[in-house]
Amino acid sequence: MTARMDGDPAATPVRVTVSTPAAKGEPTHLRFLEEAAAVTGDLLAGTMSAIRAGRLGHGLWHPTGFATFEIAQVASLGLVRVHFWPHGLRRGLPGHPSIHQHCFRLYSRVLAGEYRESQYEVVGPGLRDTREVPLGARRMRVYEVRPTEVMGKDELHETSEYLDVVPTLRAARFPAGTWHEVPVRTFHATPIARNRFCVTLALLSLPVPGAADVLLGQPGGGSSVGMRRVVSDGEKELMCRQFIAAADVAAPAHGSPDPR
Repeated sequence: MTARMDGDPAATPVRVTVSTPAAKGEPTHLRFLEEAAAVTGDLLAGTMSAIRAGRLGHGLWHPTGFATFEIAQVASLGLVRVHFWPHGLRRGLPGHPSIHQHCFRLYSRVLAGEYRESQYEVVGPGLRDTREVPLGARRMRVYEVRPTEVMGKDELHETSEYLDVVPTLRAARFPAGTWHEVPVRTFHATPIARNRFCVTLALLSLPVPGAADVLLGQPGGGSSVGMRRVVSDGEKELMCRQFIAAADVAAPAHGSPDPR
């Protein structure tokens, strides 16, 4: 599943072939991938230079443990962010569900390290105590994310619903220089261990009408409201040092940026 390129290992992303949901083939999703590839390509050199220079700007820790830094807001397309999973450092919320789906589409270039992706398919509503869990499936409690008007504020509510899900992708590996995608309404998780390192340049589409942010976890997590922790200057310095070290040892590769 690895790929190699000439020159900068993140300059020309090549696709890693994996089995992902059929939703990828929808014309709207394919158009988003093409536009996202072009936009992130235009922003790539400046973003990598900014990281090397230690100019990451304001960052927030996502509840699942990685750091996010906003790069640009692209009209009619979406938000561009840098995502960091630093080696030896995570700031997630204890017990926060890791499997989730977004109300937006996601395209992401792997700038350094190795990204890992798991995806899940819903095979039916989990009717607790009235139906057996299908073979190979997991029955999980549904948590809904309610929108807030405050930057960095998360409002999570445990529902009484369950879903049965089966994995369609198990910790697929995406090395530096490749790209990955998450179609809207696709349950996924990023099993990047604490002793691993990864940096991506991601484009999050505008919200898709009718879609919602939903998490799947164990029952009893309850509901919560909280503010995301700000990434400290020391943490940013660590991330930039790790990025430089990882980028400098990455091997060159060959490939095409065309996401189709």
